[in-house]
Amino acid sequence: MASWGGKRKDAMGTLTDEFDRFQGDFEALRTKLVRLAGDTMKEFNDSPEKLAELKHAIDLRLSTIEDDMSDLAKQLRIKGGRAVNQVESKVHEQPLAALAIAAGVGFVAAHLLRRRRRS
Repeated sequence: MASWGGKRKDAMGTLTDEFDRFQGDFEALRTKLVRLAGDTMKEFNDSPEKLAELKHAIDLRLSTIEDDMSDLAKQLRIKGGRAVNQVESKVHEQPLAALAIAAGVGFVAAHLLRRRRRS
């Protein structure tokens, strides 16, 4: 059986991978928005000042969102670590109860997956 420390690392790795994927998706979205703003500026040459202001406002907003995401990532890692530690301590305190819960969750998941395949 894998150690709890190994499972904790796996869980944190998965969490980190998912957040990194989200950040990549966000960066791709940001690139598309900047490109769209540039394309819009080309189409409306008669008021480049307003479009430049729009591009600047979008860049500022995206920068704020990136900062917020970074803060959320830190909080998520901290809270995720705490949750893993709490689960780990409960499992060590009551291993039979943890085993029974895991078996019950597995049974329910298997039942739901079996029903989904039939549909």
